[in-house]
Amino acid sequence: MANKYDYWHWQNHFSLDVKKLNKFIEKNFDKFEESEKSAVDSTHKRQKNSTVKIIYYKKLKPLLHEVVDSCVECARQKFGYDVWYPHGIDGCNLNIYSSANQGKYDWHFDAAENPHCEIKLTILINLSLQSYEGGQLHLWHGNERCPTELDSPGNVLMFKSAITHKVTPVTKGERRTLTIFLLGPAWR
Repeated sequence: MANKYDYWHWQNHFSLDVKKLNKFIEKNFDKFEESEKSAVDSTHKRQKNSTVKIIYYKKLKPLLHEVVDSCVECARQKFGYDVWYPHGIDGCNLNIYSSANQGKYDWHFDAAENPHCEIKLTILINLSLQSYEGGQLHLWHGNERCPTELDSPGNVLMFKSAITHKVTPVTKGERRTLTIFLLGPAWR
């Protein structure tokens, strides 16, 4: 049976301390995303114009286990997906989109490079410290949708990773989101 959900969201349900999370990630991130690892289109043009700080999940687990537990349960119950909990060395991406360079991420989908597993769901947590304009998430799955549930700091949105999606240019301020991927066995 096909799944009727494209995405699921929690509006500040977890009482996340956005300032504390940002401060922790800034002090403890492991590396910057390498430009050659960033998404590209068929002509090898970079799709993303943002700064990405990668932090291993094992560092964030004490702060985000409640969020991840809820997302894994939702993945299994609402989406019917077989997913694994993130491993300690799985990277979580703090995406920083700035109006200074019209930060954006063009149409893409999230996929694993490993043939034995797939990225099944993408979790986004709004960690913005200031107001911003632009930077809306758009999903394309037969039609274009712009879920506004992610627009407030502390909100969490999870969507099917195979759905094509983008982030529009930030025109004012700075948009910060933390991305966590839920992987599972390769599609059969």
